[in-house]
Amino acid sequence: MTLFDYIRQLYQAELYEDLVHLFSLALSMSESSESDVSTEPLMTLSQKYQCLVYYGNAFYQQGEYRKAVRIFKKSLLLRKAINKAKGKCGSSTEIPSEMEVKFRLYQCHMKLKETSDALQVLESVSTKQRTGKINLALARLYQQEGRDRSALTCYKEVLREHPLALVAVRELLSLGMRGTDVMSVVMTAVPQFSTCEWLMGIIRAYAFMSSKDYTSAVSTFRSLETKGGLRDNIYIQDGLAESLFMSGQYNQAAVAFQRIRALDPLHLHNMDLYAFLLSRDKRTKDLQTLSQQLMEVSEQAVEPWVCMGYYSLNSINKHNERLVRTVYCAQKAYSINSRCTQALLLKGTALQELNRMQDALLHFHEAVTRAPDRFETYQGLVDCYVASHRLRDAVTLATRAFSHLGCSARTSTLLASVLAKSPTTVTKAKPYLEKAMKLDPTYLEAVYIMADICAQEHDHERSIALLRQALQTQNDARLHEQLGDCLAHVSQFQDALDHYHIALSLDPSSVRAREGMERVEKHNEMGLEGGYDVEVEDMAASDNEPDFDGSDMESTWSETDFSQA
Repeated sequence: MTLFDYIRQLYQAELYEDLVHLFSLALSMSESSESDVSTEPLMTLSQKYQCLVYYGNAFYQQGEYRKAVRIFKKSLLLRKAINKAKGKCGSSTEIPSEMEVKFRLYQCHMKLKETSDALQVLESVSTKQRTGKINLALARLYQQEGRDRSALTCYKEVLREHPLALVAVRELLSLGMRGTDVMSVVMTAVPQFSTCEWLMGIIRAYAFMSSKDYTSAVSTFRSLETKGGLRDNIYIQDGLAESLFMSGQYNQAAVAFQRIRALDPLHLHNMDLYAFLLSRDKRTKDLQTLSQQLMEVSEQAVEPWVCMGYYSLNSINKHNERLVRTVYCAQKAYSINSRCTQALLLKGTALQELNRMQDALLHFHEAVTRAPDRFETYQGLVDCYVASHRLRDAVTLATRAFSHLGCSARTSTLLASVLAKSPTTVTKAKPYLEKAMKLDPTYLEAVYIMADICAQEHDHERSIALLRQALQTQNDARLHEQLGDCLAHVSQFQDALDHYHIALSLDPSSVRAREGMERVEKHNEMGLEGGYDVEVEDMAASDNEPDFDGSDMESTWSETDFSQA
């Protein structure tokens, strides 16, 4: 066996550290022999090129990406010399192709977060020589840069070469290619699957998701569950959970995510959305478990960091300490994938709690720009505007969300929630809330706001009726808190105490329920007669809030047609 054979043997055995030591010596001797014309070369040019590729791969496997970049570039220069000296360097039929080396060089640049260099390397491969994985990598880089047309072309090439590449299928649909066109390409390339219901069903479901028709997407995924024998398939469940989430069916989405966790506790995709739901429901212990388990799967994915961020946001540590940790986790997720909307929303929320309003607004603005079809981005920015006492901006954005996303329970309630913040526009919030409750009687945000408006107007009987009706279908802590307040106002103190107790059993951290109980108990002890003073959630304007009457905002919300949906 020659020295080259032993180096190749070490590479095949994956003894990378040994290979690095041996080839370092061999390279020095080889370069010395090349400078001495009287000495026979230690290796042929082809063998040296092959060993340089082994050498670069060894550094890559050891995580020394900068060294690997240097070695791969050196190997590519040698490859050019080989091409010029054909016939003089021995057989080169089995040596690695230039495309393979460039792809590994691209991977190194990506590990080093040098995306522009990575793109430059891939673009240096001629169009005719690009393989499926090179086109897929190019497409993703083009997407990151917002070059959707170039990305579309590359994904089409992937699908042409590999017609069952479902990731490429989904990305093509997300970039605006029609579902029928994608299905036509696939079925033409693999006619034996033309009657395959599960494949056509998956493409249809992804097409519905891309066109934001989440109701149809949910229906299609559920059909695949029952008819396609795919009930326990992770990707079907993941698509179902995402569709439910995007349509605002948070409770059902949480159930779907729980099912995914039961099927595969190591599944990463969309777990950032699940973390948002857990945070929303204050399920801190579940967040802790989720973040720890996902961090054990990979620290190089966005989902574990977003989960850890939401856990920090909900933990009971010192206020600033937990928020700073949340910002760090969100920034870490964003540095891994700048397309992660949830990382922007998480960081914006933490910055808002830290009272860094301008920074929070910048992050929410970016989230809206990157994901203009997600309700949560508008809600985050609207809430931040309200917290900054910029109600005109809040109304403008809520109206934009209403127009762009369409009339739904969520968009109607979002606009109403801003109008309800000022005494001059609170009555104009009511039609939107009525519409929201009609569109989705289970959407509690609309009930909360309407009940508070009624209580503020001293219409406690209507407020009580609304809350009791909602409690018939949903046992919710906030409903019990509000009902307790209203009952106390009409001197039904025992019933009020009962509802405060239920609220605390559902949410032991409820300050509102605890304070309500204390007021009722104090009232009973003192035996006071007459008025019972309890604060309703403040919807009156502060000194910094603008008066909408006579302003441009009057026309903004009044022109919104909510009656057609």
